[in-house]
Amino acid sequence: MMGMVPRFDTYEIMESAAHAELVGMKLSKIAADIGQEPFDVLLDLALTEPDLKLRVKCVVANDDIAGIRELLADSGCTLGLSDAGAHVGQLCDAPMPTDLLGTWVREYEALTLEAAIRKLSGVQADLFGFADRGYLKPGYAADVMVFDPATVAPGPARRVRDFPADTERLTADAPVGVRHVLVNGTPIQIDGVQLPDALAARPGQMVKPSPRS
Repeated sequence: MMGMVPRFDTYEIMESAAHAELVGMKLSKIAADIGQEPFDVLLDLALTEPDLKLRVKCVVANDDIAGIRELLADSGCTLGLSDAGAHVGQLCDAPMPTDLLGTWVREYEALTLEAAIRKLSGVQADLFGFADRGYLKPGYAADVMVFDPATVAPGPARRVRDFPADTERLTADAPVGVRHVLVNGTPIQIDGVQLPDALAARPGQMVKPSPRS
């Protein structure tokens, strides 16, 4: 835990072959239900797993909600993420946009829906110099996501093995509340259902910054 005191109230069962019914539950809730300490429950659950392969997820940093709310509301704060793929088996930042919309807009009200959408679209295009992206305008690439503000959320993370040498990574490819997705004007998801043929055609393209004056 990098020298940090574990916050068991943030621990959530992520993968458990022996206790599938507990997946998605908070460790603190499980412990309270059976009258035990969270740490003891964590050890007991791990010991019942084949090869001790219990997986949990937890918050280890950046959990100052008030501080994050203040940052997100600042017009000088932009959004971004990358560790160059160094921790793909432990972290999954792919659902950052749906987490922003579901957690920080709807739940914590850190910023308005309009401000969040702008931070995810026009602000990014302007910052990185993508001349035909980030706005719904004639002549611009139609990269569009239609979602339900009342339900949008990241959805579950899952583990896949499609890297070289059978290396695993985390992905979150089943977001909640996302209705339609268009990439360069091509629908790749309609009414919440992904279109395999459209995905296989890979309508996306490498985007490079425009020359700056």
